[in-house]
Amino acid sequence: MAFKAEMSNAKFTPKIPHFFQPLLPGFHNHLSIPLAFFKHYLKTQTNGPRAVLRSHGRTWPVKIRDRRFEDGWGDFARDHDLHVGDFLLFGYGGDMVFDVVVFDTSACQREYPVFAKDHHQTRSPTASSGHGSPHFVATLSHYCMKRFRLNIPRKFARFNGLMGRSCEIVVVDEQRRSWMASLGHKESDGQVYIGCGWRNICIGNNLKAMDCVVIELIGNGTMPVFKLHKVEDDEDDKGMANYPASNAGCSGRTIYF
Repeated sequence: MAFKAEMSNAKFTPKIPHFFQPLLPGFHNHLSIPLAFFKHYLKTQTNGPRAVLRSHGRTWPVKIRDRRFEDGWGDFARDHDLHVGDFLLFGYGGDMVFDVVVFDTSACQREYPVFAKDHHQTRSPTASSGHGSPHFVATLSHYCMKRFRLNIPRKFARFNGLMGRSCEIVVVDEQRRSWMASLGHKESDGQVYIGCGWRNICIGNNLKAMDCVVIELIGNGTMPVFKLHKVEDDEDDKGMANYPASNAGCSGRTIYF
């Protein structure tokens, strides 16, 4: 069954009950469980009205009140960047644990990076080195913005095994939104860059020429995951002035870890 094969983070079989719920205005506060599903599977199990939503290696505790996910649901919705029109598939394996898969308005499954344990923490560029995550800093040149392409410093790409790779990547911004983009390289000189999708990232994060950004590599699997941080002017003056010059191709400065 093709549908079953596409479920990457949860298994849904005829033996596992599940329900499908579209997101309507007001969903950020709560989400209703269908009455028939609730009566058949949950009515006798809500003496302690706490459930667990599971997605991509992480769990979110939520409370159930009056057949609705409430306390804790807002965190799940925010972390998954849910929108009106999205569809959620809940698979129930018992013990008040639900595996959740998100579909967007195109009816395709939405992909997310594996959620890190410190996904909710906002870290400054200088603090990231304490967590051992490799990153580089670049100032976006006019040429970079015109081409909507971000060159990755060669030393950084070589050290982190990105040379010669062509694959999809995920970029997580400061609002914890996940953006799909592509990693490519030039055949002529091997320059690695973030290409398709970078335009949407720039527009969505209001990035302009001469803005300074930190790009942190937080996952380096089959689909690399990067974290984007925009350095504000006052932050740049106080904490970034001594970074060495880079060959990032975007008038950049860079530091490696």
